[in-house]
Amino acid sequence: MTNLEIPARLIKGIVFLYGEEHAQTLLASLPRRIRLYAGRWNLHVHGMAEGGAMSCCVYCTTPEGIPAVLKIPLDKASGRSEIRQLERLHSSAAAPRVLRSATNSGVFLMSRIHPGTTAWASNGADDSHKYGDLLRRLKISALPLGLRLRDMAQVAKMRLDWARQHFADGDYTDDLASIEEAERVLDVLLRTTTSKDVLHADLQAKNVLQGPDGWYAIDPLGAIGDFNAEAALWVAVQDGPTSTEARLTELRDHELLDPDRLLAWTYVFSVSEFRPTMPPSAYRIEDFLRQANPDAIINQITHATCMA
Repeated sequence: MTNLEIPARLIKGIVFLYGEEHAQTLLASLPRRIRLYAGRWNLHVHGMAEGGAMSCCVYCTTPEGIPAVLKIPLDKASGRSEIRQLERLHSSAAAPRVLRSATNSGVFLMSRIHPGTTAWASNGADDSHKYGDLLRRLKISALPLGLRLRDMAQVAKMRLDWARQHFADGDYTDDLASIEEAERVLDVLLRTTTSKDVLHADLQAKNVLQGPDGWYAIDPLGAIGDFNAEAALWVAVQDGPTSTEARLTELRDHELLDPDRLLAWTYVFSVSEFRPTMPPSAYRIEDFLRQANPDAIINQITHATCMA
């Protein structure tokens, strides 16, 4: 295997997440780990993916000539969890297939999606249609035996805790939104959830790839909860020109979603994912939150629950 140059963007991501000193230790170990598993599985290595922070992805080919991706997680537990999630999602034909795995280290080899470019939502209603199709392919209600997943309540509260840290930095305006309002909406959502599904739990645009026959999901977090939460994160966090309200309208008639609950989850995630330093996504979220009325959102959910 020839020496691989670690992309600058990957280095920056790892340093940001782990801090300079720890990041340098992790980065120094990557070439050895890549050589170890490339040798163990007889892989022909081509290069490294630029993105990421919690793992390193290496493009390669198997001895049988199958295009693949060798994933080296920087955290063993997260790697082992992702292996389990991808194995669960394989039956949906909407995610990469695990070809080899080393469960002790969390390192694994997965099939490569072609063309594999990130499916940034920039094409209006057509993208909502493609995302809706991905939701149908990912819909798996039965929880496989022995698979433990966190509740979506934990994931949502974790995201709001992250937002609370950003709010404390003074980057938010008081007239925009508050963690407390989002928590009120979340509390009603959790109390009125009548059915729970197995979720990807991080199905935003950065974790969706263009495939040969539709969109594919990568980097599953895994959770159990309201299926509307799955779609709401995608609606809330986008770089394209389409407004949040337009996305909600485009997904309104999706048979797996409830418009009122989708709106409420979108409100929660718009608060939790708002980053002023990340336009144009921030501009879209600002526009949505300034028009949103959390009391009205809560009333809609409560009324729908009473009528059910």
